[in-house]
Amino acid sequence: MDLTLFCDTYIIAEYMRLKGALETMPRYKAGIHKGTPVIREYSGGGSSRIRHDAHTTGPNYADMQKKLAQYDKYMNAKAVFGAELKRRHLSVPSGFKFIRDPSDFDCSAWELLMPCSNPHEVNTKLYDDYGYNVRSRGEMIIGNVLKDLGLEAKYEPSLLMKGTRKKNPDYSFPVPVIDRCFFVEFMGMTDDDTYIENNYGKIDEYMRNGILPGRDLILICGTKDWLPAQEAMKRRIADFVNEAILNTYKTQK
Repeated sequence: MDLTLFCDTYIIAEYMRLKGALETMPRYKAGIHKGTPVIREYSGGGSSRIRHDAHTTGPNYADMQKKLAQYDKYMNAKAVFGAELKRRHLSVPSGFKFIRDPSDFDCSAWELLMPCSNPHEVNTKLYDDYGYNVRSRGEMIIGNVLKDLGLEAKYEPSLLMKGTRKKNPDYSFPVPVIDRCFFVEFMGMTDDDTYIENNYGKIDEYMRNGILPGRDLILICGTKDWLPAQEAMKRRIADFVNEAILNTYKTQK
């Protein structure tokens, strides 16, 4: 996970979010009981500490596996962000206030998006680092960049527009610290007039549905013979997230 391009505010805010989420969660640990794998859930503390075991043969084991995976994911991410805090010599300031910018495109909406919903078959052997089979090298690089930045993402989710029309943006990713999700579109043949004309209608429809380039939508363009460098794409996406973060958080004086 490359955090070097993100602003200090994002590092502090995400560390606080992860720390707060873990404080409200039970603790989970994989173990062995009488030679059988179990997952242990610990809640409470001290004399009030309670432990529940889920065995592989038990009805709650699959659910506990998901909870353990989520707990481990949060713990690992907290460690990464905590290390970055120390590397930058940052401390959590007092009066750090979250100002939410209301949006229909929040994290709960992102959770409902179904990936790989484009009905047109993908006819390439290209896969991004999430494991998605993608349509072009440009899309593959974008997916790899999102993964490298530590962002979750869905490829070609189904997005319902006005009038029951659907669009499939190339990628969508959430930023939980501001409760927003964003979209990425790669336009790889901007030197082709027909391609430009077809995609003009797509961008117009996005805007009519309140998805604005530069605010909700990142446009990355290329031509038949040229693509932006991967590092340039990474910086572009990180800068976009930084701007959204800095417009949302502020330190109270």
